[in-house]
Amino acid sequence: MAFTNTRGRYASFGVVTSLPDDIIDSFWYIIDNFLKGVFELDELLRFELINHQGKLTFRFSEASLSTTVSFDFNDAFDPFFPREIFVTDNNGKETIMLPDEYTLM
Repeated sequence: MAFTNTRGRYASFGVVTSLPDDIIDSFWYIIDNFLKGVFELDELLRFELINHQGKLTFRFSEASLSTTVSFDFNDAFDPFFPREIFVTDNNGKETIMLPDEYTLM
């Protein structure tokens, strides 16, 4: 099962240049506090960043689950944020990246 043996956490260049640090940290917060131990996580997690009344909502989904879960945060939504983010686990090396960066791996 993925995301159970963390050896390092990283953010790609595209993510670091398009999202503030606190938003990047929110992905790890969601994974650690709301997804681990609740769902059997795949090696690839998908998040959408959504505008919910001017605030940021993270929508989680994964190919093997028929369920999607949304997490509302108080951070202001920025229309320049990427709409989709992938989080991967490669043998404990967990990385947040943009979808086009994932296809380059």
